Amino acid sequence: MQVLDNTCHPDAKIETHRAGDLYDMIACSEETVRPAGEWNEVRLLLNQGKVEHWLNGQKVVEYEMWTDEWNKMVAESKFTSMPDFGKARKGRIALQDHGDPVWYRNIKIRTL
Repeated sequence: MQVLDNTCHPDAKIETHRAGDLYDMIACSEETVRPAGEWNEVRLLLNQGKVEHWLNGQKVVEYEMWTDEWNKMVAESKFTSMPDFGKARKGRIALQDHGDPVWYRNIKIRTL
């Protein structure tokens, strides 16, 4: 899930690179991100391959991993050259940044 300031960051000009998107694959159904300086509330649900991105109380993206459609999305994205992208069924989370300040708080992981 993309974490980004949609107002100031140049990457936000690209649909599928905005806050809440499944980066480079699925754009949010609506923009619910709060402006920089305010906290956003995110909920990511993964249940047997079905994934939902919730941003500030609204479901903004949903998809199913490990399907033919998933494989097609990956193949048509910037991740096409990464043969193992999105194939793991368990593991660890990663919070990635490209040099801009970002803050997280109250991260909780629960088994469904």
